[in-house]
Amino acid sequence: MQSTARISRASAKALFAVLGAGMLAAMPAVAKQSDRNEQVKVDAKAFDGKQQPQGIVIYTGNVVITQGTLKVTGSKATVYLNDDNSVKRVVIDGGPATMQQQDDDGNWMHGRANNIDYKVEEDYAVLTGNAHIDQPVKGTADGDKLTYNTKDSTMTGESSGGAPVHMTFQPKNKTPPAGPAKPAAPAKPAASDDKKKP
Repeated sequence: MQSTARISRASAKALFAVLGAGMLAAMPAVAKQSDRNEQVKVDAKAFDGKQQPQGIVIYTGNVVITQGTLKVTGSKATVYLNDDNSVKRVVIDGGPATMQQQDDDGNWMHGRANNIDYKVEEDYAVLTGNAHIDQPVKGTADGDKLTYNTKDSTMTGESSGGAPVHMTFQPKNKTPPAGPAKPAAPAKPAASDDKKKP
């Protein structure tokens, strides 16, 4: 199923939420719950800032942030810390910024956008600008803004420009690919009318 009609921003948001719920209801899954108990790790070429309560640290150059199976990448990341020095929010810019996460059933979600605002404590990430999310067993979603819940794999989205939000859905029962084709039997030579006489 594809949604390609042009619709208003408000209508797009409502429709996308309904369709997203339908897409996710077709195959319920919960994002990897153990990820929430893992350390947040950040790798980059450089950083500027102090790790202190309510601190802000800016990482630049090949930024990679992981928390269990959750992985976010970009060219720049601004990390906001809590009163206890834990990570509460990460804003990632990139060309594009990417994210991926596995759910408890072992299925992956892959996303990309110009900017990803990951609210760690609130369990959601907002992908903005040419946003795309691919859940291979469920389908894909594209829009100006996609919001992905890292706790339960639910999603909403909207389009603010002329381009519509767009979704594709995987069929419920995928037909397994056909086996290898059997080689065709060789053609029999045509009988010749010109028979040589002895």
